[in-house]
Amino acid sequence: MISLLLISVMPISFLVAENNMENDEKPSIKLQKRAEMIIKVANRIALHIEGYIKKIQNSNDILEKLENAGLIDDLEGNISAFENARRLIDEASKRLSANNYTGAISLAKEALIKLRDVCIAIHRMIMKVQGVREEGRAGGLIVAMKRSLMRLEKIKSLVGEEDLQLVEKAERYLNITEAKRLLAEGNVSEVSRRLVEANKIITQLYAHLREKASSKIRDRINCYLHIIGRFRENIIDRIGIARAAGVNVTEILLHLGVKNVTELREKIAERIMEAKKKGDIKELLCVARKIGKGLWRIDRAITIQMMKHLQMKHPHKHLGKEHKMPGGSNRKS
Repeated sequence: MISLLLISVMPISFLVAENNMENDEKPSIKLQKRAEMIIKVANRIALHIEGYIKKIQNSNDILEKLENAGLIDDLEGNISAFENARRLIDEASKRLSANNYTGAISLAKEALIKLRDVCIAIHRMIMKVQGVREEGRAGGLIVAMKRSLMRLEKIKSLVGEEDLQLVEKAERYLNITEAKRLLAEGNVSEVSRRLVEANKIITQLYAHLREKASSKIRDRINCYLHIIGRFRENIIDRIGIARAAGVNVTEILLHLGVKNVTELREKIAERIMEAKKKGDIKELLCVARKIGKGLWRIDRAITIQMMKHLQMKHPHKHLGKEHKMPGGSNRKS
């Protein structure tokens, strides 16, 4: 039933509607009406597909079949593609409101193509799992178990000691010899249950690995931020020394976008706090790197100005022995 409904919402209606419109179109018809029509069709199709995706997500039977067929990742990928199509429709609506009709039509058409591809892909997945008969499930379960074992083997060397028991448990569930014995006895449901349990464990292991990776990245960022903090304080100390020596530090800081040391501290703290609140590790790392580069620029500018200031105060201090004052004699007395 779901398969037939999915076919019915494929965006053929848009193509027919657009062709009819082009045949009857008069010069007086504005692009606005065309854009409104296409966006309306896209929204209607998106609502249908969204409804069927929810039905699939709420059906334990279909989800189990997709899991056993190794199609859960494909389903998630198509859901992501559907969400991208919805964003395109929203953007098309914004352009329509801004009277950018050509841009609205272009985005809406792009969204319809994506919706069509999602619709076809989900339809094929549903047909695949709904069309599997009981006698054909046995071979499919063994293939799925072998695929899960391959996934498990990929992460086996990466998991920590705390997860080794989970790995062993998943391997017991995926015992091919035992599965074939159960299938020979006609116990298909038990083999299916073991495959589902094993896949749950593998998903859990992948989640643990992602957490560990995120934790390591956070540790690296915190270490980097600590170094930046020390670097910042060193630069602030150098700013004080340069100011005491008579260097126009305010001019340097203004040229680089800050008024004084207090504002420098506050800006750095604000940017780091904003990035931490968002919880995006990549953005936090990017902010940390930008701060590091900014501090390096300040340090370099102060160094250059200090050198110029010293040369003005002591113009001959750094001359080599071979250099003599004008008017002096190089002859030996």
